[in-house]
Amino acid sequence: MSRNLKISLGFVAVFVGLALLGAIFGGGLPNPLPRVQEIKLTMPNNMVLVAPKGKIKTETDAATHKTTVVAADGFQIMREVPAKYEPPPEKNPCVEAPDRKPELALKEVREERHYGAVVGSDLTTEEKNGVVYVRAPNGAGMFERRASFRGFWTWVAAFLTLCILSFLYDDNPFYKFTEHLFIGVSAAYWMCVGFWSVIVPNLLGKLWPSLVARINPGIGGEPANWLYLIPLAFGILLLMRLSPKGGWLSRWALAFIVGTTAGLNFVGYLQSDFVGQIEGAIGPLVAVDPVRGFQLGATFTAVLMFVGVLTCLVYFFFSSEHKGVMGAASRVGIWVLMVTFGASFGYTVMGRLALLVARMEFLFSDWLNIILK
Repeated sequence: MSRNLKISLGFVAVFVGLALLGAIFGGGLPNPLPRVQEIKLTMPNNMVLVAPKGKIKTETDAATHKTTVVAADGFQIMREVPAKYEPPPEKNPCVEAPDRKPELALKEVREERHYGAVVGSDLTTEEKNGVVYVRAPNGAGMFERRASFRGFWTWVAAFLTLCILSFLYDDNPFYKFTEHLFIGVSAAYWMCVGFWSVIVPNLLGKLWPSLVARINPGIGGEPANWLYLIPLAFGILLLMRLSPKGGWLSRWALAFIVGTTAGLNFVGYLQSDFVGQIEGAIGPLVAVDPVRGFQLGATFTAVLMFVGVLTCLVYFFFSSEHKGVMGAASRVGIWVLMVTFGASFGYTVMGRLALLVARMEFLFSDWLNIILK
């Protein structure tokens, strides 16, 4: 029997053993089969639900005075957005200008439908050309029955968590599979986030505003800015990295990005880290409050800070030999540095332990139901 097969059989045995432990001593394992549950969503005041006249059923509860509207084939979801994007007129402080209400138009921002019920106390229905428009001026609740896979994904999350923890024993195929899955999913997720949050609004929204207006209506009135062809060209040069022969072209864009980022962040780091630390280290050694008078704790902190900074600087002063007073100060500086590094390392370890505790809480609470939150 090979080594990987032995480790895999041991992992399966641990997984099944924990599941049996939760089934016997816990409150019951989550059901991995999908189940139907009713989900409540919020209907904003600028949302309009559209359906044919003959497909809508309306009921009013006499006790709560709430109206329930249901469409047999589902509602088409639309939103009321400004039809024209005009800049506000210049106001004359001497003349009271009348309030102008923007002209609204219905647009299907996203291709989706609502197949549940809409419940609200002030729903309004309007019929035009055999089509009914349902509005909620003060908002309403949208109830829809959907299949829930919460139990199934809980089992998947527990399996992947144990796959990662299996590396504590030894490297194995389960850990490698989860590692590759995590890296692939993370890369795909951040690629999608970068595309929709950076490329679409900041590049396509500047070069082709009318196209992006279907997703973000607020960009529709802005003129095209052709200066953004420059970052588009740099982006294409970066993609040349994938070409075996044209990979050298990506160095120009990469050099520009590195140089620009370093130049922009240099000032920020200089003010926050360098100048900020000097400003924090320079201060009065004797703290005196105008009301309370002499402050012993603040004075001790200031003196300790001054001694620590001074001794650390002495330790890194190599122009003279560390003997006598210089040697004693440098040894104190070493202790200060070690305490600082230890505190920083301890803070990092505490953060990692917090993540481990969270995963243990998930395993024994959400999956095995042995402990209660």
